[in-house]
Amino acid sequence: MKSRNSKIKIKELAEILDVSISTVSKALNNSPEISAKTKERIKKIAIRYNYQPNMLGANLRSGKTKTIGVILPSILNNFFAQVLYGIEKIADKEGYSIITCISNESYRKEVSQVKILSNGSIDGFIIAIAEETQIKQSFGHFDKAIQLGKPIVMFDRITDVVNCDKVVADDFNNAKIATKQLIDIGCKKIIIVSTIDYLSVGKLRVDGYKYAMQQAFKKVGKGLIIKGNTDNINNKINTLLISKKIDGIFAVDENSSIAAVRVVKSLGFEIPEDISIIGYANDKIANNLSPELTTINPHGIEIGESAARVLIKRLNYKKSRQFKTKTIEATIIERFSTMKERVEA
Repeated sequence: MKSRNSKIKIKELAEILDVSISTVSKALNNSPEISAKTKERIKKIAIRYNYQPNMLGANLRSGKTKTIGVILPSILNNFFAQVLYGIEKIADKEGYSIITCISNESYRKEVSQVKILSNGSIDGFIIAIAEETQIKQSFGHFDKAIQLGKPIVMFDRITDVVNCDKVVADDFNNAKIATKQLIDIGCKKIIIVSTIDYLSVGKLRVDGYKYAMQQAFKKVGKGLIIKGNTDNINNKINTLLISKKIDGIFAVDENSSIAAVRVVKSLGFEIPEDISIIGYANDKIANNLSPELTTINPHGIEIGESAARVLIKRLNYKKSRQFKTKTIEATIIERFSTMKERVEA
């Protein structure tokens, strides 16, 4: 009889159990064709003899790697870290591994990563598009991967040019709701601050702000939209607050949110008495700013979970499903920076 310390094959395990190889395989994979009593007996013997299934061989036979390629623009952004957590959680539950690549906002790196992983390493992709790729508007590498049979699920940063499934936050509506909240507490001169105007999500957030302002005041005041980068956004906010009387700020990304709080305080304004602020920032940063910042929570973990489920479903039913875009609703977490009494309409 085979030693329990040596590697046993499924054929030998079947002989010990006096059943077919197919029965052993189905039992170990929890097939409903096998009774619970037989499953329990087979699994018990498999554990006793330390049986390890040959996953490589199984994957080669099925043509699947049971691996998902995840390409993120940055790992320093807490939102993407949360999305990755959600992806891994569902992938692990469904028996998939993940290979994670970071494009660091580089078009060249993103193209290279898609090409390398498409060469048999993974079954499909979950991707948020790099900054340079969105600026270039060059998406041919995604189409090539899809043509090679590697389905893609895009999240957060997407493009309608590529036909694939997508999971997004409702950035337009979230910005509209955030701006409306500032209006509801009495703010009339509300500026929007962005360091991500070149990204699809940044443009949608500005559009949502404009819609809310036009609904409330019939127009967007001149000079109330500040677009910059991490190097000049502080100076731009500072210049505007000195030249105009502002009572509300909607900051559409983490860098502009932190900048807004710092500049407002440096000019001696009280938050929220003089200027109320809503922004995007993770809970740790928002809670440690002084005062604590009201934020929009895009539910990154839920977006990651949903993207993984959509891709795995696509991998299992490639021919029978139309491409869909799933929207995850965000919520506003109110903190001190907007805690003024609401003005009745």
